[in-house]
Amino acid sequence: VQQPRWVELTSTELALKFAEEVGYPVLVRPSYVLSGAAMNVAFSDKQLQAFLTEAASVSKEHPVVLSDFIEGANEIEFDGVGKNGEIIAAAIHEHIEFAGVHSGDATLVLPPQTLSAYTMHRVRDAAKKIVKRLNITGPVNIQFVAKGTDVMCIETNVRASRSFPFVSKTMGVDFIEAATRAMVDDDTSDMNLPTLETRNRPSNYVGIKAPMFSFSRLRGSDPVLGVEMASTGEVACFGATREEAFLKALLSTGFKMPKKNIMVSVQATLQDEFT
Repeated sequence: VQQPRWVELTSTELALKFAEEVGYPVLVRPSYVLSGAAMNVAFSDKQLQAFLTEAASVSKEHPVVLSDFIEGANEIEFDGVGKNGEIIAAAIHEHIEFAGVHSGDATLVLPPQTLSAYTMHRVRDAAKKIVKRLNITGPVNIQFVAKGTDVMCIETNVRASRSFPFVSKTMGVDFIEAATRAMVDDDTSDMNLPTLETRNRPSNYVGIKAPMFSFSRLRGSDPVLGVEMASTGEVACFGATREEAFLKALLSTGFKMPKKNIMVSVQATLQDEFT
């Protein structure tokens, strides 16, 4: 299964050497943390050293992993249920934001609206291999980044993800019930579960999950999103199109539509993506 280059750290010297080999930016990942605590993207040696100190203090007994951070990549998630290493329920959804925004802060789209058949095939194939190799029974969440012809696995969680309720509502079937049945070796054949072979479900609407934030209530808070989760809630809405569902979800979070012209500024490195 294709992955970005990564290394398990034992020293700062090894981290700096790895960053020099793959080039900045790099992602600092502490082990066994929730909501991306102390995860950071470093763009220089100075930042990397500071982030390593923070990560080590959060996860003292566990290793820190450093990986190549892929800029401008699309993020894709697989939510599923395994039984004895075989996938019995599957859903693939995409993020509207580029990879680098924590999945809890990202806007999710189900079914995917922009992924190619090739990318979907790569995600299905990798998910099948991972679930089989780990012999998973129960819920699983796998995260991918895609750029060009590369579709790389960046994370596998052998647990239910925070997107399971959204996936269940959108697909019209309870993934948690399916996972529970699988874990107690109960039959799921009556549940009409979507599998890797299922296409166009749902077929007559699009579901979008949008995050909610409390920046306006927290004095001095930084409203810039990153790899550490910042949202305090979420809203899911359905629409006939992606745009309709997205607008409903935004309005439901309390977003106010601008009544005047607004200015959008884009940093130089991203201008080609926006023009």
